[in-house]
Amino acid sequence: MATEPAGPVGLHHYYAAVGNREAKLATLLELLQALQATTNPRHLAICCSARDTLDAVVHALLQTRAFAVTAIHSDLTEKERELAITNFRRGAFGPAAAATSGSAGPPAAGGGASGPSVGSATGSLRERGGLDAGAAREVEQLPCVLATTDVCLKALPKDLLPVGVSLVVEYELPPSKELYSRRMQTLFGGGKDRRAQRCVVVDMVEAGAVGAFRALEGFAASPVLEMPVRVEDMFTARS
Repeated sequence: MATEPAGPVGLHHYYAAVGNREAKLATLLELLQALQATTNPRHLAICCSARDTLDAVVHALLQTRAFAVTAIHSDLTEKERELAITNFRRGAFGPAAAATSGSAGPPAAGGGASGPSVGSATGSLRERGGLDAGAAREVEQLPCVLATTDVCLKALPKDLLPVGVSLVVEYELPPSKELYSRRMQTLFGGGKDRRAQRCVVVDMVEAGAVGAFRALEGFAASPVLEMPVRVEDMFTARS
């Protein structure tokens, strides 16, 4: 049964200022771990512009063993991407599949890890074996994280949209209003969908990206506020 949103519905936009690329990744992990500690874990998406960035983010998330990670990237076929999105949505809105393409969780029997891993030589993501029943149950309890590039978002079929998440982290800022709008439409849905729930966007802003951030402020769908100290306030405060 669906629950009522804890705070005012609609789109709420925040930013987190970071000094450099290394600090950005550390801040992302701190943000997600803080959300995980709340009583109502969120299902979220992380948007990257470049494949190398996606690989780095996914690798860092997998190292924590704290999230069920679904990675959508160009090495997957169209069918594999569709299956990954379908399984992500199952994890977000109902009983999770025992093992999903592109999901990562606790080690399976025999010590292997499930889901995508980052190749040490090429930095590419590789699909690995499934989970046993015990590990699958553990994965079902983990927050679901979808990591994707903009190219793959654009290629998703309309019958799988919107993906449906409560939080979007723009790890790399959208360079245009068109790209920003596509992220919002694909992940949150249209205006009617956003008015029915609390949708939160967090922009990760490096010191050298102030110009891109100012441009984003000009076309964002709502005012971009500084991220509160208590991250849970993003979902409850009347901002």
